[in-house]
This record gives sequence, structure tokens and C-alpha cells, in this order.
Amino acid sequence: MATKQFIKLGKQFKTTFKEPILEIGSKIWPGYENVSPRVLHDKNSDYIGIDVESGEGVDHVIDLSSKTLNIDEIGWEKKFNTIHLHCILEHVADIFIFSKNIEKILKVGGFLYLTVPFSWKIHRIPIDMWRFTPQSIDYLFPKIKFKKKDCFYSTRRMNELIPVDQGPKEFHLGSKIKNHGVVISTLIRILRRLKLDKNIFSERALLLETNLIMIGKKNNTNNSTFISSNYF
Repeated sequence: MATKQFIKLGKQFKTTFKEPILEIGSKIWPGYENVSPRVLHDKNSDYIGIDVESGEGVDHVIDLSSKTLNIDEIGWEKKFNTIHLHCILEHVADIFIFSKNIEKILKVGGFLYLTVPFSWKIHRIPIDMWRFTPQSIDYLFPKIKFKKKDCFYSTRRMNELIPVDQGPKEFHLGSKIKNHGVVISTLIRILRRLKLDKNIFSERALLLETNLIMIGKKNNTNNSTFISSNYF
């Protein structure tokens, strides 16, 4: 499943995402904002949706993090040209087996389009395990090359995509917010004096709820963009 923000960005790469296509974590969950990446592709596309349990949107029940799963036996070695992985990786306990299997089933020259949380509230489906940085994605997928121009931070605001070089968006507090004028500065002093600010304004900043969106292409060799010292 995905959100409207990820679909909107994905439309810019529609001609890049070739068949066959795999969506990992395709189950439509009641009560959550659900938009299937299927809408990025033609109705008759060679498209498969998998999840760890059956339900709406699921074509096959397959757990790519299972230690007993044999990719050769199911015939998926280098099978897919496009893999969608949206809002799923944080719910996978063994992300290392999971990421290795994704690299195995993605063709050389194929694309991985993923969305992971950088800063987000806990949301159990059924567990919530991880938060990610660009460096961690590089580490998990060493054979997938991510270009900085195709990687963004995304907040809840529909049209807010922040280039990965600019970093996640913060709401500045403390001394910085007081610089916005006499009225703001006075209000903060009053709140502190009355002990109504709950120490919020003693913090440097608050992180907004932010997802990391990345698009990468599989190569034959190991490579990295964000772990490299040249990035800093």
C-alpha cells in the first residue's frame, strides 16, 4: 500500500517502471490510508501483489523474510523489473534476510521504489520495528544504486517533497522561534513562567512526521551513494 504523495512522485517515473512488477505488502488494511501502486501501471500489466497474509489486493501469500524461503524453488530469481516497497520495511523483523531476497528477485537494471519512515509515530501492523536513514538503505541494498536526485523526504503535506540533500524538515524551537518577533518571544516567556510549555521550548527542534522516498536501480556490483564519505 502507499499514500497519494508516493503515487504522485511515482507518476514522474511511470515510463521507467517496466514489467514484470511486484508489490510487496499489497494488502489493503481497513482504517488506513490505502492507495495501491497498481494505479501507476496499465490494467493489463504483469503485476503481482504479495503479503504475509491473504486479503484484498493480495495475489500470493509469500514472506520474503522467511529463513526457509527458497527463491530458486518459486522461480523468482531475477524475475522483476520493478519492485514497489511502500511503508513495509519498518514492519519486518528480519530486514537483512528480507533485503537480500529483494535483491535476488530484482533484475539487473530493474528499479526498486521504496518508502520508509524516518520520523513517524508507532503504527503496529502487526509490529513496528525500525526507522531509516539514506545510509541504512544503502547498507541494506548494496547492489542497488540510489541517485540523490531521485530521493526525497516527504511530510504529511501533499506537495512537500524535500530533496534528500536538504535533510528532514524540523520545526525550530528554543531561541530560534523567539527570533520571530516580540509577540512570539513574550508568549514563550509567559508560557515558561506559568509552566505551561511542558519544557517544549527548551528543545532545539521538533521533527515533523517524515517519510523517506527512494528510487534505485540494481547494478552488478556493490555501490553506495550515502555511506560514501564523499556525500558528507
